[in-house]
Amino acid sequence: MSHLPVKAPDKAQIRFNEFNLPVSTEFDDIYFNNENGLAESRYVFLQHNDLPERWQTHSHSAFRIAESGFGTGLNFLASWALFAEQAPSTMRLHFVSFEKYPLAPADMARALQHFPELAAYAQLLINALPSPHAGCHRLQFDDGRVTLDLWYGDIHDQLPQWLPHATNTIDAWFLDGFAPDKNPQMWQPELYRAMAQSCREHGSFATFTAAGAVRRGLQEAGFAVKKVKGFGRKRDMLRGELSTEQTQPAPHSLGSNRDSAAAPVTIIGGGIAAACLAWSLCRRGFSVELLTTGLANGASGNAQGAVYPLLHAELSPLSEFFLGAFDHARQFYQQHSSLWHETGVVQLAFNAMRQQRHDKIIASGLYHDSLVRELDGPATQTLWNALPAQPALFYPRAGWVPPENLVQQLFAACGERLRVTPCAPITTMKSEREGWQLSATDGAYYHARTLIVAAGAGSNNLLAPWQLTFQNVRGQVTQVQATDVSSGCNLVVCYKGYFTPPANGLHCVGATYAREHAGLEFDAQQQQPTHTADTAENLATLQDNLQQPWTTQLIPVNDRAALRHTTRDHLPACGWLTDNLGVFAGLGSRGFTSAPLGAEILVGQLLNEPLPLGASLLARLAPQRLQDVAT
Repeated sequence: MSHLPVKAPDKAQIRFNEFNLPVSTEFDDIYFNNENGLAESRYVFLQHNDLPERWQTHSHSAFRIAESGFGTGLNFLASWALFAEQAPSTMRLHFVSFEKYPLAPADMARALQHFPELAAYAQLLINALPSPHAGCHRLQFDDGRVTLDLWYGDIHDQLPQWLPHATNTIDAWFLDGFAPDKNPQMWQPELYRAMAQSCREHGSFATFTAAGAVRRGLQEAGFAVKKVKGFGRKRDMLRGELSTEQTQPAPHSLGSNRDSAAAPVTIIGGGIAAACLAWSLCRRGFSVELLTTGLANGASGNAQGAVYPLLHAELSPLSEFFLGAFDHARQFYQQHSSLWHETGVVQLAFNAMRQQRHDKIIASGLYHDSLVRELDGPATQTLWNALPAQPALFYPRAGWVPPENLVQQLFAACGERLRVTPCAPITTMKSEREGWQLSATDGAYYHARTLIVAAGAGSNNLLAPWQLTFQNVRGQVTQVQATDVSSGCNLVVCYKGYFTPPANGLHCVGATYAREHAGLEFDAQQQQPTHTADTAENLATLQDNLQQPWTTQLIPVNDRAALRHTTRDHLPACGWLTDNLGVFAGLGSRGFTSAPLGAEILVGQLLNEPLPLGASLLARLAPQRLQDVAT
């Protein structure tokens, strides 16, 4: 399967007509009806997919809608508003939409101002919009009850990446987009066949057009098509349902009856990976048992953690993964607003090699300037006047979180669905008739039907029978007292290390990266010892890279060391080794960027949901890739 580039899709070229409504200059077509776009959306797409009546009798825990042409987001907002008002409180909405030419947030806001009844929903959507890079961007609203997957790029490029994990999952299609005579490239048999393949039993569609070629294409794909009265002055439109004999077989399930979320899931861990998994599972109705030696007592226990993407000058799977992961993490943490600090992150070009790398990233043209932009020396100092006049990359939407507090808050948000079981380190896992028998160092035994290992550096021993190769890398962070100058730091500063804004009068300076610890055993109950040499190294790196007087005046007051759990390709291990054994490990030093999306992937695989990454990239995350076949 071909691997898609991550280059930003073309921006929508629009003008606003005499009614102050958006018109595409690319297709010379309107985004919605001049008279009443919301009424048209409700009539064509909601009414003719039999919503909300179907929500009252739906046999699944989630209702899933797919759409061709996100446009202004009007159809999504209308669906969300109706769902919030009339769907059963236990049901979730999963909305998937494809868009070749994303609207700029300001243009979307201007277009949607015509619908004041949707204003609250529209503002949440606009605040959450990702940088316009090709591929999937998962957004979540209403505390996880509503999920939006935005697939940017040509729909015919994106469908082959989406469809392998979306077969037999969709309940209703909104066949939208610019009219067939204006945009014939979209209205092709490949789209209709993908619609049919993605639909589960009783899957429906509705579309504003009644074009003969569209009707015949849908019929050939297996839909029973009806022509009905169109909206307003429009004479006809099409609606229909997939013929029962055309319904695709449900994909192999990783567990029995997963849609009911009846069986509990056991997680081994206590850091950000385990917290995001527990949150995603509980939001889908699962009960979760957490076997833990302590919450946030490993690499997730530092005082501050930066959240920003990892970019390369070439089209690498690593960069593509972190694009999606960063956008999702940023929006996910917005839901926990008291703990998300969108300060921006600056990466200094402190030497010629780093400058060359930055130049290549910008010259590649792969990344939209809302994600990253290049600064010259004077511009860098406008961010904070105590920075050196060095060129830099600036990530305006990045920031930091307090890891321990965040982990605690995510677990607390799981409520009564989560049972926390303190235990000694789990050392062995033995397959048994109905799951797994787990043994701990103190001789205690535990049982799990479905098990996920998310134990960070403690995962090595547990996964040894599968011959997965990980590394444990020791890192030490130093906290320093804020001074009159350093207290003005208002963003995360990255160089060979990093320096954070003050929190409770302290900055974090980090972090060492000791690979010689890669083979060490890890006991999560024992705090890693700190070393004065590492403290000196953290401060010396800051002073050497920034060359600023204030850096020599910082006084260390605390140190913390932990083991990072890494993989040889720096991508996390995220997937299922067996039908009832999942792995979420190897998050390295960017766990707070990758954990929210990785958890959604793992839980989505368990439930056979449409997934938030393309199929080729998902294959790169599979834990089986790390098996040491030589042993």
